Amino acid sequence: MKKIKKIKLIVFLFTLFVFTACPKVDYKHSFRFTNNASHGIYIFLKIPNEDDILYPDTTIAFVRSGVPFGQGEIRHYSYNYLENELDTLILFIFDADIFDTYSWEEIRSDYKILQRYDIKFGNIKTLKYNLSYPPDETMKDMKMYPPFGND
Repeated sequence: MKKIKKIKLIVFLFTLFVFTACPKVDYKHSFRFTNNASHGIYIFLKIPNEDDILYPDTTIAFVRSGVPFGQGEIRHYSYNYLENELDTLILFIFDADIFDTYSWEEIRSDYKILQRYDIKFGNIKTLKYNLSYPPDETMKDMKMYPPFGND
């Protein structure tokens, strides 16, 4: 009988450990991004902080920045903010071939982006915390450049 109690205790402690060790996704401060394009892309998320006023400044960062996304890849993007201070997040999407081929100066000066999303917190909530490239019908009312449907 003691052996059964020990086994139950071990199973309970293991289960408790597994569930407390799993990273929790804070959906209120994150979104899921999916690359539905037929090619690789890079994305760069410009997040406001207390030292700059980023929006409506939609210039690309001075330093080469971007996270590669393979075709069909899905990732969660997290960001920290005080909800009432957040104005707009800016998400730049680059074609992987252009990102890997051209100099950063050329990309910046010629604004060689596939898409730019100007994301308000309300957009993220309305889209149920899911964004994708290329934009789908659910994203048509979100502010983006080029505008939805103008490929």
